[in-house]
Formats: sequence, C-alpha cells, structure tokens
Amino acid sequence: MLKLKIDALKHEKVLHVEENLDWKELELNGERYPYFKPVAVKLEAAFSRGRINVDGIVSTGIIHPCDRCLEPVYLEINGKIEALYLPREKKPKYVEKNVELTDLENTFYYTASDEYIDLEERVLEAIIIEVPIKVLCSEDCKGLCPYCGINLNKHPDHVCPHLEKKESPFAILKEKFK
Repeated sequence: MLKLKIDALKHEKVLHVEENLDWKELELNGERYPYFKPVAVKLEAAFSRGRINVDGIVSTGIIHPCDRCLEPVYLEINGKIEALYLPREKKPKYVEKNVELTDLENTFYYTASDEYIDLEERVLEAIIIEVPIKVLCSEDCKGLCPYCGINLNKHPDHVCPHLEKKESPFAILKEKFK
C-alpha cells in the first residue's frame, strides 16, 4: 500500500518516497496482464497552505499479447504521476455547463478527518496511460492466418489449405477477350 500520512507531510512540508510494489497483475479492459518486474515508484509530495502537490515517476513492465499474432510482448512502462490534493471545502459546489474541466483533471480532495492519502490509484493511472491502444511485437508483424490461425511471422510462405480458391466473377470476361 502506498499511503502518505497527512500529519507527517504537514510537519515535514516535503516528503520523498521511493518504493517497490510487488503487484502481480494489471487489470485492464477486463483482461489481466502479469507484471514481469516490480512497480518502482519515486515521488515527491509537498504541502503548502492546505495544498498537497504530488509529482513522481513509475516504472515497471507487463506481459501483453501482441494484438496481431498473440505472441507475448514484454512492455516496459515509464509513467508520470501528477496530482493536486485540496481540502474538501475548496471543492466547487457547482460548475457551469460551458466550463471545461481540463485544469481539474488531476485534482482530488481530502477532508480534515483523513489521516492518509492513498496514492495507489495515481500509480495505477500512470501505468494504464502508458499502455498503448494497440500492442505489437514489431511494426511489421504479419499476424495470424484468418483461416487456420498459424503465425505468419514464423511461417511467411504459408498458403492456407483451408482457403478455397474462388473463381473471380470476371473470369468469363477474361476468357471472352483473349
């Protein structure tokens, strides 16, 4: 667990945290991907006038199947943590419909009764943001045969026996104009 004690932070003003988290799997889009190295977190938390600024980096690695050929890809992850924690009383009571919330995206709130700020969700966000939408083993991955499923990277000369040769609808024209 990666928690910052608010009273300690108020007293110290700045805390530096370095920790290795022994997480087993990343759950993403209903799938589970194992980590192949620990989740290393280095961050700095600074307290000033009720505001807590958290900045840091996360590095780890997950095993994700290639989206074309399904071979395992060892994906290195290097993410950033940026968050601002404000006292709950600073939270806007309402926001106009036309106002963009871009500056509030990394803003979170704590109450005076909170002892800790849990940073595990910020670490998880930093990891998830770095996972590409499409994971490939290589840019020129050929994928799988759509008929029999053989890996076309390992068998580049593959001609699928399940593929029926269909005569072109223009074959009769080809014969007519010979």
